[in-house]
Amino acid sequence: MILLGSIVNVITILLGALLGFFLEKLFRKHPRLASLPDAAMKAISICVLYIGISGALDSKKPIVLLVSMVVGTVIGTLIDIDGLLERLGKFIEKKFVKAPPTPNGILELDEEGSKKSVAKGFISTTLTCCIGALAIMGALESGLSGNHELLFTKSVLDFVTALVFSSSFGLGTMLAVIPVFIYQGSITLGASLVSEFIVGSINEISAVGSLIVACLGLNMLGATKIKVANMLPAVFLPILLCLFL
Repeated sequence: MILLGSIVNVITILLGALLGFFLEKLFRKHPRLASLPDAAMKAISICVLYIGISGALDSKKPIVLLVSMVVGTVIGTLIDIDGLLERLGKFIEKKFVKAPPTPNGILELDEEGSKKSVAKGFISTTLTCCIGALAIMGALESGLSGNHELLFTKSVLDFVTALVFSSSFGLGTMLAVIPVFIYQGSITLGASLVSEFIVGSINEISAVGSLIVACLGLNMLGATKIKVANMLPAVFLPILLCLFL
């Protein structure tokens, strides 16, 4: 099933949101438990790093991998994709919420009522789960090769994210499953439509994408501050380079 990865992702967000909603009182009574999501994130980050490195090692044409990463990153930096995504996120937050949440701790609900909390939960979860290299790479991988490993890994990450935001803002977090499924599903279906035309470069596309995911894992661990989004153009360069190299 081509959309299996996105379907599993949506289910884990729903489960995380429900669990966070019911554990909210427990988190408040026992502050030590509030550090558990961050600990889980670190463990997931290590797995993301491993998956990225192991996937990159599958490259059959290292020169394609090298040129794609260098040229793609230069293109992305000139366009400033990372900055564009950051500004988009801030614009959406400014439009719908006054104070964006932080995934590093459990926040108190606002005194203004549940409507604002629902909006915060929806927007915050949507931005966290959609705007990122793992969402794009996972969806591409599912569409190009039918491998859902990246989206399954992202699902665990999003489970923890939904748990944290739901414990802060309530079940509005669950509404994020709609844009997440539409966003990732569209990328997956689009990639599947062109996969037969780029079959000769799929292996290298996957390798480049895996290396980008490894960089994301390093960022998640706090070891680096790489602007991973600026590397995204590198994913498409093997299509051209494999014709000549």
